[in-house]
Formats: sequence, structure tokens, C-alpha cells
Amino acid sequence: MEYKRNQIEEAIFRTFGAREERRNELKFRIKRLLVTDRRLGRNVKSAKEEDQHYAFFDQEPPGSGKEIMFTAYQAFALLAAVILLEHGLPQASVVRVLRRVRRQFAAAHADIMRKDPRTLFDQQAILAQAKPGMIASNNTDPVFLVFVRLTASSVDEQNGGSAVAVCRGPAQLQAFIKRHSVPGTGATFFEFVSPMHALAAHLSQTVAVKRGRGAG
Repeated sequence: MEYKRNQIEEAIFRTFGAREERRNELKFRIKRLLVTDRRLGRNVKSAKEEDQHYAFFDQEPPGSGKEIMFTAYQAFALLAAVILLEHGLPQASVVRVLRRVRRQFAAAHADIMRKDPRTLFDQQAILAQAKPGMIASNNTDPVFLVFVRLTASSVDEQNGGSAVAVCRGPAQLQAFIKRHSVPGTGATFFEFVSPMHALAAHLSQTVAVKRGRGAG
């Protein structure tokens, strides 16, 4: 399935429960994220993952005024980007993070969307998996976006590199933090399975709107 931008905007509005001015605010943020991704460009020959991919496009995006269709993953990536923005990350940093983890995030999204929500959100199964000290989640197969830092140190090569990843489950998350985080400095992470399924449900209820004078 592919979706028009108006469908993605509407699905994101519904996921956030947004009304009136809040909808306008989210629409503006989505627009700026797309513009930032386009302006950063890409270089498929670059050694850096974040330079090889767009965050929200598959190919070179067309110019302004052209109709663009988005995949279910790209719609989710925009939702994830808005969530990161609203936690205080700079816009360009958000786009670079989602470019950097695109392969991992897209694979996790595809896998999660193949799973039965009744199994994913089975409360008895969630309780059965719970262990002392384990990071809590509301599903049986959590997907975490985690970063220890977003900017590398210019003077501390050993402990100053940036580290960003998509982790499947608490064990992977804890191992990543242990490997990359200096003790006491912590890490930032977000769990995305519920937003994935919420957005998909709302997308299925949207209707594509024609552009131009014929729209009505």
C-alpha cells in the first residue's frame, strides 16, 4: 500500500489525538521534516549510512507541487520523527538519525506489522515475559530506537563517538547501552510497537484527497 501525504497527516493527527491548532502545528512539523530531508540530499556512494538514504523518500524526491506517494514505513518514519522532535531533538538531527537507522527500522517495522496484534499485546504473555530489572513495555516484541549520544566528541576518540541503533527486545537494548555508554551517562530510547500499530489502524481509515482545482 502507498499513501498520499494528506492520508499520512490525517493518520498522524488521529494517533496524537490532535484537533484544531494542534493539527496545524503537526502539519507544519511534517512539512519541515520533508523539506529538511530533501535539502540534505543523498550520496549513495558515501561511506556514511546517513548520507546514503533519505529518511522519508525512496528515490530523489520531485520538486515542489508534484504528487508523492509514501509507503507504510515512510508514514511511520514521519510519525517517529515528530515524536523525536517533540522530545527536543533538533530537526536536522532527527532526520539524520532516521536516515542512519533506516534499514534496521524498516526491517523491524515490516516484521512487527506481520504479527497479530492480539498476540503482541496479550497481557498474560507480557506478564509471563517480565523479569526483575527488565525494561517494561506493553507488548511481547518491543522495538527500541536508542542513542547514547548524537554528536561525537572532537577530543575524546575512545568515548566520544555517536551511537544509534534499533534494538529488538530489552536484552539487545541493555547490551547496546552497556557497550556504548560511559557508566553514569545513560542513554535515550523510545519504544515504537504501539505507535506502529496505532498509525497503521488510522491509515486504513483515511481517504486520499485529489490535488488541484478538481479536488472537492
